[in-house]
Amino acid sequence: MRKTLIFVLSAVILSMAHIACDNQKTVQEYLREEKKAIDRYLDKQDIIVLKEYPKNGFGEKEYYKTNDGLYIHVVDSGNGRRVKPLIDEVQVRFEYLYKVKTYVSGDTVSTPFNAIPPYYGEFPMYFRYGQAGSYGKYSYDYSCNGWAIPLAYVGEGAVVDLIVPSDLGTSFDNTYPTFNTVFFKNLTYTKFY
Repeated sequence: MRKTLIFVLSAVILSMAHIACDNQKTVQEYLREEKKAIDRYLDKQDIIVLKEYPKNGFGEKEYYKTNDGLYIHVVDSGNGRRVKPLIDEVQVRFEYLYKVKTYVSGDTVSTPFNAIPPYYGEFPMYFRYGQAGSYGKYSYDYSCNGWAIPLAYVGEGAVVDLIVPSDLGTSFDNTYPTFNTVFFKNLTYTKFY
């Protein structure tokens, strides 16, 4: 009797665990959702994705998609001074950010669309170009590979808008099950030193 009871309880527990596992999304499903959210965002914003980096500047709704999957819109290309890899520390500020999935879902409870508080943009963040370990040193720091990639195209003082997929974002945004694509408005490379 006791063995039968243990067997029945075990079978019930295993079937409940199986049902719970079936309700959880896989990493691939989350990544597909992220891709769909990016596509919906591009469509909703009427963004034109360029296959080649424009030689004569960007149109208002044009973004260049890099081979890495980063979307860049250059507002101002800067003063021409280029960053020196592994030498220069880069100071960055930005106006605001929001999570793309939240935006396309229509969540307007957060202002604007899960944006960070305005004071984040008032304080500069730093990273050493070419040294990934220097990205996102602090919990409030959003520096990431997505911030470094545009420096191959722009110089000091440049202003860009970025759509940063999770694999190029911070460790938080690239964590299962988060996988956040983040939009940065007026990200400015204020100083190299």
